[in-house]
Amino acid sequence: MPSAPARLSQQLGTLQRQVAAAGRRGIAAARRGGLQVCAGVDPRAEKALLGEDFGARDPTAGELGSNFGDKVLGNYNTEHIIKPPEAMGEIVGLKNKKCVPCEGGVQPLDESELNRLQKQCAGWRLVKNAAGHDCIQHEWKVRNFRAGLDLFQRIAVIAEEEGHHPDLHLTGYNTVVAEMTTHAANGLTENDFILAAKINELEISDLLPKRKPKFWA
Repeated sequence: MPSAPARLSQQLGTLQRQVAAAGRRGIAAARRGGLQVCAGVDPRAEKALLGEDFGARDPTAGELGSNFGDKVLGNYNTEHIIKPPEAMGEIVGLKNKKCVPCEGGVQPLDESELNRLQKQCAGWRLVKNAAGHDCIQHEWKVRNFRAGLDLFQRIAVIAEEEGHHPDLHLTGYNTVVAEMTTHAANGLTENDFILAAKINELEISDLLPKRKPKFWA
């Protein structure tokens, strides 16, 4: 009995010959998952080589006629945030650190350090504050005005524990903005990113707007 690699090679050869033959006969081909598979190919060979399910099926004639591809789920202004791997938090440990007291003469972080730490604080972006100093900012859309005040309170608990306080703003009744910088350094220090990482650990799902279920029309 031939070995597994030999059998696989034989099956691939059989499938390739069937595809070529089908092409010569002018049979329409359909592309599945990057592999050209033609009608008329022995499905047993296809299954043996690629398994029961090796990609998405082709749309039916009815689905094509409904123009379902034009009806995309989601919103045009959805913000996509790339979160760092969970393991990174355990290795780098920003959320496990404590803010340290800052006094005059503290130097702000340079650009390379800012970029390195920002990658560990999903959703926080680098901006300039009204004084022209570097700061990090996060924005949340919450359910209502009361939810905004609740978020203020949850952030305040962490800020008090760390002795480092962000500027908090509530605008448009349901938009909360947190902005952090280290005033003693006229810029950003590790303290700002430590607090940002801890704020990211807050459970706030109950404060966010309820998402309406979306269905294909």
